[in-house]
Amino acid sequence: MRQQELSPIVCKNCASRLAKWCYEQHWWFRLIREPLLLGMRSMAWWHGIDARKHVVRNPECHGCIRFMKDELEAKSPTFRFLNEHLGKRVSKLRNSMLTQQELDEAKRYAREAMEEKRE
Repeated sequence: MRQQELSPIVCKNCASRLAKWCYEQHWWFRLIREPLLLGMRSMAWWHGIDARKHVVRNPECHGCIRFMKDELEAKSPTFRFLNEHLGKRVSKLRNSMLTQQELDEAKRYAREAMEEKRE
């Protein structure tokens, strides 16, 4: 049986950790982010995208929205337009709610999650 190749997508920030911290600190952030996620999931379904099919090094990364976003960027002009206009604003809002230490931690975690494990 041939082993599947790892996903070529490289993360720079752990979106999951950043969202978790925002949810813990600002209850209302869910009201902004969750409808956008639902829209992304709907668009992914429409385009036949399954983020869970990506083979990842870290089990916590399985099904991450980064994979869905990457495929949507490639397949959907509508998503590209929305992400260009809404995505940047939501990311800026999210980042403004976090400390520099949290932002640095999310970058560190993503970098480590992307490293190949040598045994």
